[in-house]
Amino acid sequence: MRATPRRHLSYATFLALLVLDAVALVSFLLVQLLGVPMPIAWLAAGLLTVLATPGLLRVADKMFSLARSERSERTIPNTGESFL
Repeated sequence: MRATPRRHLSYATFLALLVLDAVALVSFLLVQLLGVPMPIAWLAAGLLTVLATPGLLRVADKMFSLARSERSERTIPNTGESFL
């Protein structure tokens, strides 16, 4: 199940950061370990990340389902709330 409406921006931002981190990591590994030229590494990393996106969606869903659980509701504030 996707994030609740009050967490859509947080969910989208978290997912975007996951995808960007995956692209950067795969590109870095291709360049460093295999010596692939930079443009080809970025293209390959983008394609591999597109294939991994369903898995990244599951990771994001699990993280936000933990945030919705009753015991963590006290520690993870909603949008506009403070930690105090």
